[in-house]
Amino acid sequence: MANFNLQVNCRKQIGRSYRKQLARRDMIPGVVYGQAVGSIPVEVELRPLKKIYSEGANALIDLTIKGSKGEEDRQYKVLIKNIQYGAIKHDLLSVDLHQIALDSAIHAAVPINFTGAVSDGIEQYILRELQVSCLPTDIPREINVNIEGLTVGDTIAVRDIEVPVNVQLVDELDATVVTVVAQRTEELPDVKAEDGEGESGTAGDETPA
Repeated sequence: MANFNLQVNCRKQIGRSYRKQLARRDMIPGVVYGQAVGSIPVEVELRPLKKIYSEGANALIDLTIKGSKGEEDRQYKVLIKNIQYGAIKHDLLSVDLHQIALDSAIHAAVPINFTGAVSDGIEQYILRELQVSCLPTDIPREINVNIEGLTVGDTIAVRDIEVPVNVQLVDELDATVVTVVAQRTEELPDVKAEDGEGESGTAGDETPA
């Protein structure tokens, strides 16, 4: 897992007007929390945050909280724990950063990368990520699941997935990850022969008086 650097400032204000001030500076509010730090409100620059997040949700971050008024800078190892998006524009609104210890196992959600193609039917993806437990430095960027050659009725469960020996899957082993179902065929409407049903008499077919 790649390692990144990020500098943030302590945040001492709250409220909508303050968020607008941050947005004009291309920043968002955030919180750093963990056993060693408690909870520290911070201001986070969007550009480096987006760059880090684009490399993977579980990227390790060397975080520096800039000191103010003669205070010393503080350094922590953190992960991006949660990002809040706007409902309409889907822009980043806030971020939670989780302080971690490199020698302590943590739980993390790892995206699944499905490879290959089924030979028959349509694949239905039940899980798109897997929960794992491991040291922060051992978190996989993604977990590969090969569906090559699967056919209708085939299923891959959590127990069927291989992960590195230093990574433990937390999801229920019987949980379905992907299954293959039959392709639905559209039923054609029944076309009935009219056979003259409902037709009126043809021209010239008159009954003599």
